[in-house]
Amino acid sequence: MDRAIIYTGAVPQTTDLLNTNKQTMIALAKLCADLFGTATMATGLSCAPTSPASMSVNVNPGQIYQLANVDGTAYSAIAADTTHSIVKQGILLDAQNFAITAPGTVGYSQNYLIQATYLDNDINNTVLSYYNSANPTQAFNGPGGNGTAQPTTRAGQVSLQLVAGTAAATGSQTTPAVTAGYVGLWVITVANGQSTITAGNIVAYPNQPILPSSVLAAIQTGNLSFATASGTANAHTVALTPALQQRTEGMVIRYKSPATNTGAVTLNDGVGTASVVGGSHQALQSGEYAVNGDAWVQWNSSIGGGSYVLLECTGGALQVAPATQSQHAVQLGQFGASIGAGGYQKFPSGLIIQWGTITAAASSSTSGTFPISFPNAAVDLLVTPQLVSGAYSMIGQATRSITGFSLWNPNSASIAVNYIAIGY
Repeated sequence: MDRAIIYTGAVPQTTDLLNTNKQTMIALAKLCADLFGTATMATGLSCAPTSPASMSVNVNPGQIYQLANVDGTAYSAIAADTTHSIVKQGILLDAQNFAITAPGTVGYSQNYLIQATYLDNDINNTVLSYYNSANPTQAFNGPGGNGTAQPTTRAGQVSLQLVAGTAAATGSQTTPAVTAGYVGLWVITVANGQSTITAGNIVAYPNQPILPSSVLAAIQTGNLSFATASGTANAHTVALTPALQQRTEGMVIRYKSPATNTGAVTLNDGVGTASVVGGSHQALQSGEYAVNGDAWVQWNSSIGGGSYVLLECTGGALQVAPATQSQHAVQLGQFGASIGAGGYQKFPSGLIIQWGTITAAASSSTSGTFPISFPNAAVDLLVTPQLVSGAYSMIGQATRSITGFSLWNPNSASIAVNYIAIGY
């Protein structure tokens, strides 16, 4: 921050105080840019019906932060500076009222837009006393004694405008476009015959740049990166306040899930629609989101050309990569199984247990096939005849392979034989 230096005994100059004002303004502007960036932001400026209700609305006090010339016109004795731009603060100290007129055609409605911009406004005009060198005891009224009133304050203001849309059949009316240099804040919709405006007639303009709270509150609550999502089970939409302008690597968005997903999920974050993948960087399957669950997603530009990674959703299942070490979480798919009279169970270590029943033909060799082939080897095979009446000889195992086995039945009758095979 620059500071003017003034010396004792030096003749005071007009620019001494003016430069102090200018340097302070620039310092505050740079601080604002560090806090908010250079995109237009606002605080406060809420819109509400009058009380009692009428065909008017009030925009309440607030501030706007917007990039503007240091000085678009001369600031007293300091020349205009249109070479440099800074983030200026416009202030609205008192609520501003806007009267709304309902359309005159039956069945019609009309949208009104309230828009805002920063304004430098020279105000508080006063006839000032000037030094009269010809007669020092008699001051001039105004420059050279001409009696002209001059502004004494360059006010940084919020300039609000009401823009009327074109009335049309209810449901087909449109909101007017925002004027260049302005930002849209509020849209008020009124219908033919309406005599009062309620809160239900007032909605935020899309991507309205009003901060939801103070910066300190935003840090404490994290409300700048949180939203309640809308959409369907597999297509989520979040509208952050203020609206997200661009994605950055590692950026986290938190939101309340609209539903339990039934398959792969996409997320529209206001910038566009992107895929959501799980912790193993694969598309979601179902149940990773739970209705009203708190979801955390993080942007990763290297996955699938850019995707959000679902870190967690409370109440939902968590996708993990395949386990390869003893303390890794295990995927259900690593416990592949087919449960039945003949089936198998896979384990993450690679071990497979298979079982089943075959009928061993009398006095002959019988082949059996495993439910699935062992990838590498069948380590052991246990065969047990089912209980039958009368005496019988033991069943013999002849051979085994990764796909099956053969048995020898020395008995004169066929026998049902249970088997358990272990392999990997």
